[in-house]
Amino acid sequence: FAHLVGLYETAQTISAGQMVARTGVVFLIALLLLRISGRRTFASNSALDMIVKFMLGATLSRAIAADAPFFTILAAALTLVLLHRALAYATYFFPAFGRLIKGEASILAEGEQLNKKEMRRASVGAEAVQASVRAAANVDDLSQVETVRLEHDGNISVVKKEK
Repeated sequence: FAHLVGLYETAQTISAGQMVARTGVVFLIALLLLRISGRRTFASNSALDMIVKFMLGATLSRAIAADAPFFTILAAALTLVLLHRALAYATYFFPAFGRLIKGEASILAEGEQLNKKEMRRASVGAEAVQASVRAAANVDDLSQVETVRLEHDGNISVVKKEK
C-alpha cells in the first residue's frame, strides 16, 4: 500500500500512477469525512459550510499532489470536519452562539414596502427582490407577498399573503 500510493514520496518524486492511486484513496476518505461531517455540510451554502468546503478541498488536494505528508494531511482534514461538526452542535444547543456564527435572516420587504436599509446592508437591489419573488412565490406583485427575507445562508425566501 505504501508504495502503491507513494506514502513517502514528495510532489517532486511521486509518479503518475501513485497520484492516480492517491486520488482514489482520497476520494474514499472524502466520502467518509462527508459522512462524519453530516449531510447538510455540502447541501447548504451558509458561510460556515462554504469555508469547510473550500478548506477541505484545498487540504485534500495537497494529499493527492504529495505536497505534505499523507497522514498529516488526512489528520488536518479530519480535524477540520470534527471542528465543523462541533460548531454545528454548539449552534444547535446555544442559539445565541448560532446567530453569532451563522448570522440572522433580515427582512428585505414587508408587503409592498421595501426595507432599503436591509437591502443596502445585503447589497440586494429592488430588481433582485422582484426576481426572487417571481422565482420563489410565482407572483409578480409585492402586494401579494407578506415578507421577503434574506436567510442566513444567502437564499431569499418569500411568504405569500393568505387569501
